[in-house]
Amino acid sequence: MISLHEKLKQLRKDRGLSQQDLAFQFGYKSFTTIQKWEDGSSLPPTRILTQLADFYHVSVEELMSTQRKVAIPILGTVRGGPLHYASQEFKGIEYVNENEGSSEEYFYLEVIGDSMINARIHPGDLVYVHRQNSIENGEIAVVLDGEDATIKRVYYENDKLILRPENTKYSDIVYTQEECETKPIKILGKVIHCKIKL
Repeated sequence: MISLHEKLKQLRKDRGLSQQDLAFQFGYKSFTTIQKWEDGSSLPPTRILTQLADFYHVSVEELMSTQRKVAIPILGTVRGGPLHYASQEFKGIEYVNENEGSSEEYFYLEVIGDSMINARIHPGDLVYVHRQNSIENGEIAVVLDGEDATIKRVYYENDKLILRPENTKYSDIVYTQEECETKPIKILGKVIHCKIKL
């Protein structure tokens, strides 16, 4: 369980902000108001709670939740379309419940392209990925071919690896066993869920 004042402190620290930095962002002359929010001696007004939720990119419900959260990095972008370079730049953080993962085992990627729209993965969405180098038949994975990465549903048939889109505009990508070894083709992780961006 986590209290609101602990959560406010955690969110601020995860962003690398001092109490004075946050006070400046919200128009306070000194950090003492922030300090009181974080030691539990006072509560932010309802209007400010809404602004804090917007500032930290969480809902008010998430902000008020007593479940402890962990910060998961957004490591870049990945193509939900033809194979395309996946940038490995840090793009921010998202939060999940403590029992849903850790930053060592999980990461988010922002999707570009529309090849997975029938699986409800659209451009701009964030996919939550568990780091693993193998996948079950029919699961959705992030797959790397050299420096090119894509999100596809993965199938194994005979000696072939098939990356199948969820959009009829696109064709399967098929690799032989030899191509998988020589290129090489690597499974980076399994897609667990998708955060929809409205």
